Amino acid sequence: MINELLAKREVLADIAEAMYGEFWVCEEAFWNSTTELQMREVEFQLFNLGWTPDQPTDDQIAMGEIIFEELQKKKK
Repeated sequence: MINELLAKREVLADIAEAMYGEFWVCEEAFWNSTTELQMREVEFQLFNLGWTPDQPTDDQIAMGEIIFEELQKKKK
């Protein structure tokens, strides 16, 4: 079940990127969209099953820093 939810989350992230661009989490239109609501539900299900994410990789940390800078530019 967890693997299926992780796969679904990956598909939803791909959809978000196609619809809102590479920095989709910085796009206001993403939040409360159908894609975000579905992603949120998947995250809740993963949490309820006891899944915890791995430690972030160096690439993920670098991407987080880029996203943070983008959000600062938009004053979010």
